[in-house]
Amino acid sequence: MQRILPDIVTEELGHIEYGYNKTVELIESGDDGKAKAQKAVDYWYIRALDMFGRTGSKRSERYRYWGLKRRSNEQARQDYMNEVNPILKKIGLNVPDPNQGRRYQ
Repeated sequence: MQRILPDIVTEELGHIEYGYNKTVELIESGDDGKAKAQKAVDYWYIRALDMFGRTGSKRSERYRYWGLKRRSNEQARQDYMNEVNPILKKIGLNVPDPNQGRRYQ
């Protein structure tokens, strides 16, 4: 696993850069590209926050106890927002309300 992980990280960074560049292209394209990008962010941002699971999850705590996870669901979610929110703001998109429309709080 340790030999493979650097290659996986490099590939994923490429995916992130590609997505960022294409989003900026869309925003700058005119033709209501910014509105399309914002609509996608409004839809996917909340779903991304939900992928971290429920706040106070007993299963998550068990995984941390066993060493399978290093962060609580809440901390992972906050770390995600701390990374993504400045990027969204930098490219001129609004950060959706992180509590509106969530399935898992």
